[in-house]
Amino acid sequence: MKKFETDIDTADGAMNTFVAYPEGNAPCPPVIMYMPSSGIRDELRDMAARLAGHGYVVLLPNVYYRMARVVDIDANRLFDEDYAPVKEFMNALNNGYGNELSISDTKSIVAFADGQSYVKKGPVGVVGYCMGGRLALSAIGAFPERITAMASLYGGKLVTDLPDSPHLSATGMTGELYFGIAENDAYVPMEMNERLRVHLDSAGTNYRFDIYPGTEHGFCFPKRYCYAPEADARHWSAIIDLFERRLTT
Repeated sequence: MKKFETDIDTADGAMNTFVAYPEGNAPCPPVIMYMPSSGIRDELRDMAARLAGHGYVVLLPNVYYRMARVVDIDANRLFDEDYAPVKEFMNALNNGYGNELSISDTKSIVAFADGQSYVKKGPVGVVGYCMGGRLALSAIGAFPERITAMASLYGGKLVTDLPDSPHLSATGMTGELYFGIAENDAYVPMEMNERLRVHLDSAGTNYRFDIYPGTEHGFCFPKRYCYAPEADARHWSAIIDLFERRLTT
């Protein structure tokens, strides 16, 4: 497995990005993995490498690069009183990274991927966790001609009342969307998911909703207090199946 950090040139500077892909001579399809609000921890790099092992070039960008090169927040401590300043910092970073900036950065990531010999030309996949679910949905809406598969795991702010709400571009999406939803999510109300479902149905979008019983926000991350091994295995099966069908055939 090749694993390294590189800087991707964007309209606003250098976006430090973790890249992983299998050893060998054959180029692999690209998948962009969008981080949660808490930033990029080693467990997320491990997840990127795990996905790459199935035959993909996985690009994991630090989307906070305009504000901080390194963000590594322990989500298990977000409800601790002494961690309140860190939580405020995290919220400020999240709120400062809007969908317009994300779409601009995604354009730069795709352009970077297109210029690499180890990346197969053609469709792109995206997957995001927490905040990353919003970024993934925004990406496929902005670039439906290139991004053909999207997975959002307990994504937040997928439906808002703002004019740039990610769900509004559903009509133009021609790819396939997967939503993995935590049943007991303190950050993502089920009402938002239902609003999204109604909108996707009306737009004729090709999508799948999976509600993971008994899970909480963050259940895919092995170091989280709420880690759910069976649900995590199910999520891996779902996204691997999605990318195999949409990126390799």
